[in-house]
Amino acid sequence: MRRKNQSQRREQLERAARQVLLERGAVGVRVKDIAERAGLAPSSVLYYYPNLDELLIEVSRGAIERFAGKRAAAVRRVEGPPRQLRLAIHLGVPSGPDDTDSRLLYELDAFTGSSPAFGILTSSYFDRQAMLYESILESGARDGDFKLATSPLTVARGLVALEDGLGLQVVIGHPSIDTVAAEGILLRYAETATGAELPDEAPQGVPAK
Repeated sequence: MRRKNQSQRREQLERAARQVLLERGAVGVRVKDIAERAGLAPSSVLYYYPNLDELLIEVSRGAIERFAGKRAAAVRRVEGPPRQLRLAIHLGVPSGPDDTDSRLLYELDAFTGSSPAFGILTSSYFDRQAMLYESILESGARDGDFKLATSPLTVARGLVALEDGLGLQVVIGHPSIDTVAAEGILLRYAETATGAELPDEAPQGVPAK
């Protein structure tokens, strides 16, 4: 029973940290803020997470898994590399400034420079997204759907880098780069890199963003 209670308390603190990050941003986040949001004393936060980075890393892992896991599962349900690539691009672009998981991931990026652990987590997240694209590109090249301009890994990393940069503009509300514009830029890059014309619309029947 004690182990179950500890698990529940950790989940409570992770939810509180998530809300604080979304409401106040990553800069200057304090144990006190998270404790107040959870309705606990700061000492209770430190009991479960002696280092604030440990708590924020767990929040980051949760956001990554929701985003990356959901996306990969949806792509696997679609047949054919061109349709898979089209869907991966669609699901990789934030739905707008109110896309909480995307906002959270960008906020957590602020800790990368000051924490080696966050640096490792961010790198592995980038690689995970690149691997999804790379597997699609390799299948498409093998099946004759794609004629790649360079290696699958290079194209995949380019897609993820563009996705990250454009996604940030969507989240901060850039006046001329909304979800549709960002997705269009990614599509044109993907078509140039693969020598293939991708569907105008993402496959139907996929989870909403």
